[in-house]
Amino acid sequence: MRKILFGLLLLAFASALPLRAQQLLPTQFGNWTKSACLEKSEIAALSQEAGGKDGALACAYASGANKIQVWVQKFHDPSAAYEVYTAGLKPGMMASLVGSNAAVSENRLWMLSGNLVLRVESQNLTSEVDLRALVKSLDGHADKTPLPEIRSFLPSNGLIQGTQRYSLGPDGYEAAVKALGRPEYAALARELSLGPKSAADAEAMLAAYANGRGGQEVLLLVLYPTPQLAEQQLHHLQPFLAARQEFAGTTVERDASMLSLVLSPSTAEMATRLRKNINYETAVTWNEPATTLTDPSWFRVLKTAFYAAAGLCVMAARSGLLDVVFRLLMKRLFPGKVFDRSSNVQLLQLGLNSKEIKSDDFY
Repeated sequence: MRKILFGLLLLAFASALPLRAQQLLPTQFGNWTKSACLEKSEIAALSQEAGGKDGALACAYASGANKIQVWVQKFHDPSAAYEVYTAGLKPGMMASLVGSNAAVSENRLWMLSGNLVLRVESQNLTSEVDLRALVKSLDGHADKTPLPEIRSFLPSNGLIQGTQRYSLGPDGYEAAVKALGRPEYAALARELSLGPKSAADAEAMLAAYANGRGGQEVLLLVLYPTPQLAEQQLHHLQPFLAARQEFAGTTVERDASMLSLVLSPSTAEMATRLRKNINYETAVTWNEPATTLTDPSWFRVLKTAFYAAAGLCVMAARSGLLDVVFRLLMKRLFPGKVFDRSSNVQLLQLGLNSKEIKSDDFY
């Protein structure tokens, strides 16, 4: 009796969930059928910073005696979802073939699909085909705009997979430096002007790298909208880092709109080597139409001149012929009325002889 009452209460609670949240996950994918869903109304600070206003939705799926749990949360855009996705990565996670941004650890699948973050518990009980069907069912709800470009700036040489962290604001940055073993650098959250609520509206990317000595280096990249804002922030950070003892050895450099910091490097040479491998290049482009001027050959110049002279001769001959034909036609149709009109001819006579000259004598 208690099991029946519990099932009825769970069903009533699931039916009370917002319809939009229930429709986010499919009723069935592959051999799995949805049984019940619960919505987590409490929103963590990081999820709130990323724009996850509706909370997370967790649904149980069953296939025979096997059961899995699927957790999904929708965010404002793919960049915000990418912040939450990287916060859930851990060193040792293996890449999954289910999607381009998917990682597995033990029996958990952690995945990003557009502006959706997906987690599957007990994923080892499902097949790759079923998981692909689940991801495909979410395509209609996911925003497929590009992910932040700064993620491609990280060097690949020596990167410890699972340590990548993307931050849109101070909450994501503080969580990132603590996860990477640099908690003292949480004090830089306000100084970097991260997030849309700040004046600079910057975004950050962090990752850990093996230094070959049994330790690791932490690289921080901060991208600003313009080089001018990056230069202004550079002059603000340099004295701030120099005045703090816990930041000893940390320097900041600017490349166009990006600042790079190696947090407490083991050596200055290691920091320089890491900076040289950053995949960030700037180029000045000119988007106005342009042409290349070249001198034509002498043969082309002479050929053009002959063609132009021949064209002028033909035009002159045609004009002269048309004028002759027109005059002859007018003389035949209207004799003495259009051309050769004697009444319009005036003669000045000197009177040297007695014969009077008339205008008709000329025609």
